[in-house]
Amino acid sequence: MSQYRQPAEALSEFLATQSGITAVTVAYSGGLDSHVLLHLAASIPALNPEIRVRALHVNHGLQEQSNAWAEHARATATALGVPIDVVAVEVDEAHPDGPEAAARLARYAAFSAHLQSGEHMLLAQHADDQAETFLLQALRGSGPDGLASIPKKRTFGPGFMSRPLLACAQEQLQTYAEEHQLDHIHDSSNDDTRYDRNYLRHEVLPLLKARWPAATRTLTRSANRCSAASQTLLGLAQEDLRQVRLRGAAELSVSEIKALPRERAYNVLRLWVRQGGMRMPRLQDLAEVYRQLVTSRADSQGIVNVRDYEFRRHKDRLYLLPPQKEPEAFHVDWEAPFEPLHIPEIGQTLTRQDCERQGIRLPSHGAITVRSRVGSELIKLGEPAFHKAVKKLLQEASVPPWLRDVTPLIYIDGRLAAVWEIAVAVDFRQGTEAPPELV
Repeated sequence: MSQYRQPAEALSEFLATQSGITAVTVAYSGGLDSHVLLHLAASIPALNPEIRVRALHVNHGLQEQSNAWAEHARATATALGVPIDVVAVEVDEAHPDGPEAAARLARYAAFSAHLQSGEHMLLAQHADDQAETFLLQALRGSGPDGLASIPKKRTFGPGFMSRPLLACAQEQLQTYAEEHQLDHIHDSSNDDTRYDRNYLRHEVLPLLKARWPAATRTLTRSANRCSAASQTLLGLAQEDLRQVRLRGAAELSVSEIKALPRERAYNVLRLWVRQGGMRMPRLQDLAEVYRQLVTSRADSQGIVNVRDYEFRRHKDRLYLLPPQKEPEAFHVDWEAPFEPLHIPEIGQTLTRQDCERQGIRLPSHGAITVRSRVGSELIKLGEPAFHKAVKKLLQEASVPPWLRDVTPLIYIDGRLAAVWEIAVAVDFRQGTEAPPELV
């Protein structure tokens, strides 16, 4: 970034590069930066009637003034002729990553729910925010992905999240607000240097600028270079992910990951997590996955828990899963005519059509039983018929250990008729002689 842009120029340049843009929503907090952006955006329809402009204010309810700020936002947008929605959210103040992270999660959820297909959510972050983010990520030991800091545009929900003012210095937004006499809100929590970003903003960056006046611009340039490097690594990771993903499955091949250089393996895992919509793992998380699951023995069945999700291995498959609870036993009767049966303990719904597809012969009336394993079950298979342990059957079918105790067993007339999606007993296959009717 060779030079800063004036706010109006930056917004105009951004819109000119967005082919087919028809709608934008300004994320309006009421603070100086977002007020400048809203004031600029209010003039868009006069310049381009094809672009619809509206605003969104998220009321976090964390300050005594929160409701007053919401009313200020409503009044300001109305005065500018911009339709606005005010959305109240609940913030988990006990969130392990702190109230800032919790508020951001709640705010972004509101943004996503508000956006329409193809619409841009405009945020007012600027070059100084970019510099702060770069420093925060560097202090956390982030790689190129993190140091790339704030993207100018990215896919978000059904639309896009865009930051047209990243080329502007904070001083330029301040000058714009003064020239147009914008009545903006000042949130005193932004002055609290107990928060890392505020400490950098009020204590660290002023010292850096005093010594190196171009510090913000230089740090932003470094973020841009990291973004370019990140895009190159992303392309390589996408190619590697195609190679290691098992055909027709969501899981990855452990042996294929192991064949990659370690850093490329880490990049594949990061991309896999990102595509799953989960937050990025830390370097130490990836190191544990690599040590415990990728380079361990072939019969390893370890687990690496990463806060909101977990990695698991079974044979040559690496799984990315929500945290798995201890299996809950279930035992339910399923009555003819066998309407869809939901089993809440496993979050699965069984249907008559599924039974027919698997070749299970159901009785014409009465009830059957669906339950979880208790151990020592046998199922009659083969020609000539023999009894086989369900435990052995599940192992041979490569059912992961954490799914074996929640695989539904179908009992008809007190006998094991089927192991769901695995096997059907010889006496209960479609086309065989029916057992006595149930009563």
